[in-house]
Amino acid sequence: MEFDFDDPALKAALALHEGQKRQGPGSRATTECLLRLAAPLPERPRILDLGSGAGAATLALAEIEGAKVTAVDVYPPFLEQLRAAAETAGVADRVDVRLGSMADLDDLEDGCLDLVWSEGAAYNIGFGDALASWRRLLAPEGALVVTECGWITDEPSTEAKEYWEAAYPLRSTGENVDQATAAGYTVAATYLLPDGDWLDTYYAPLMARAEQSDPADPHAVAAAEDLRREYRLYREHGHEYGYVGYVLRPR
Repeated sequence: MEFDFDDPALKAALALHEGQKRQGPGSRATTECLLRLAAPLPERPRILDLGSGAGAATLALAEIEGAKVTAVDVYPPFLEQLRAAAETAGVADRVDVRLGSMADLDDLEDGCLDLVWSEGAAYNIGFGDALASWRRLLAPEGALVVTECGWITDEPSTEAKEYWEAAYPLRSTGENVDQATAAGYTVAATYLLPDGDWLDTYYAPLMARAEQSDPADPHAVAAAEDLRREYRLYREHGHEYGYVGYVLRPR
């Protein structure tokens, strides 16, 4: 997926996320839970965090003893924020940042990584394409940890279906498991992110930022209203969909 960062609508949407710790649903507790599910890792794990954003997960991964983490994102301000946060956290020597697409990894050798990580970002290139393209990077005992939004009910409401069909068509957890299996993985674990990962750590700071939007800027107003619509949808229909973490190992 190509992004035009000069597009005023996209700039306004990204402005809501700049300076935020997270650019998608998640939490430190969820990252640590998924890490436990992905264990064991070798003594000096080689880790790639794809679609890292400002690095909420990157910083947790960098705390693993002996770890070396490369964080990849297409948006320079997020990477600058990550660099500063890594310095503050005292893990800057363990983190490399890379400006680029999670779909453009041809320079990386097959089997060069012990852990490939992507929270709330695989949708940018599609879950299936992400699974297919990232598998070759894993060492034989490596793991891919990826979170993907999907249906958690067999009968979603019309409002939720219409929203997600326009934004990003969702599949069920079972369908995603089948897709992972077909792509050559063993599904070691799945984990449904709790409501707090949406409402507390993601939406709460974003909604506060939206209230500060410039009312004279139509793009900022539209971005804030889109966010409010998304928030309202989750408040009313969040029991119908959610992010699931998938812990996958190459067969």
